[in-house]
Amino acid sequence: MVRKIIWSPEAIDTYISIIEYLEKEWTEREVRNFMLRVHEKLGILSQQPLIGRLSSKKRNNYRTLINKHTTLVYHYKPIKKEIELVSFWNNAQDPRKLKF
Repeated sequence: MVRKIIWSPEAIDTYISIIEYLEKEWTEREVRNFMLRVHEKLGILSQQPLIGRLSSKKRNNYRTLINKHTTLVYHYKPIKKEIELVSFWNNAQDPRKLKF
């Protein structure tokens, strides 16, 4: 069963800031690779929403790696059959600041 994926405003903002950083500091190849990995991960999540690691901070929040530098935080709503993307997290940041 395919679940609907919804982007929160914060997920959009953090995704765009990662893209902008990659465009400024890296090559177009890294930008494409990141976007492709996100697209692939969303395809997997829509089919298997429980593949992420359950967050200890909020109920039904999960974390999954996009790559070694970025984690996707998402909220699974099983009754509505929806996955809400909460935020993209830079793994170099202090994990204690992660509020999800």
